[in-house]
Amino acid sequence: MPTLHLLRHGTLLPNPERRFVGQRNIPLSEEGRRQARFRRQELFPVPLQEVWMSDLVRCREMTAIIMEGRDVPVHADAAFREIHLGTWEGLTRMEVEERFPGAVAARGQDFWNYAPEGGESFVMLARRVLPALHARLSALPDDAHAMLVAHAGVNRMILMQYMALGMQDFFSIPQPYAAHTALVYDIEALARLAETA
Repeated sequence: MPTLHLLRHGTLLPNPERRFVGQRNIPLSEEGRRQARFRRQELFPVPLQEVWMSDLVRCREMTAIIMEGRDVPVHADAAFREIHLGTWEGLTRMEVEERFPGAVAARGQDFWNYAPEGGESFVMLARRVLPALHARLSALPDDAHAMLVAHAGVNRMILMQYMALGMQDFFSIPQPYAAHTALVYDIEALARLAETA
């Protein structure tokens, strides 16, 4: 049964205005780099066979620090990017409300299906992330260890499916910066998941 080490990237540069991040390329803060060094020590004994990551800079940085000195295949994949918030990215909540009246409330009423202009809904995120993950996991040997470095939204989607939770539980799944969760996948169950993704 393959084991997936699921990580969220470390802390980002300060965002005191709480601007929507989405797929903006924001690097790690010094605290985020410290968190990555801690995870490197923790994961050093793990016999990783493959590493996958979002291609955004914060995940590339996190992965580079964790994998320093290790000779393991590392693959960047846009399928594991954070949810795309379209025209909302870089704006504050107030700015979104000013430019797109009623949009924030509409998203709040239907988080699962609502997509900001030019962006994605959570349904779209699931359809992007889960098949890509299942394809990569299915290609691993039974006893392999792999690592995925991604984002809060991506990781919650994976954990929600793994634990058979509903969308109502999505935001209650803990995903602090630099979170690490080890998930053991049953190959037959994985095949069934792939059919429903």
